[in-house]
Amino acid sequence: MYDNPPGSPWWSACKTELDIRNGEKMSTAASEMSRLSVKMSTSTEHLEKLTETLVDSINDLTELLRGAKDSGRRVELMSYVIVGVTVVQMFYVAFSVFGKK
Repeated sequence: MYDNPPGSPWWSACKTELDIRNGEKMSTAASEMSRLSVKMSTSTEHLEKLTETLVDSINDLTELLRGAKDSGRRVELMSYVIVGVTVVQMFYVAFSVFGKK
């Protein structure tokens, strides 16, 4: 092709063949891009579903932790009450024992 001057039949035939090959490569690339686009959109949808599931799980876990925190506060208050009642009973027993002598 490069040996022949532009416009000659051989040059035109070679140019046409190159154009055809380039066209085939472009169509193959476009087809691959289309397949890739479909795969990417499918992956994106899957990731969105996973993200929604993760957000729901985190929200559920947050609610459980809030419940545990509230329960911990109640247990703390109950332990204070138990300690207070125990101290009062110890004083009652001490006064009962030492008061009768």
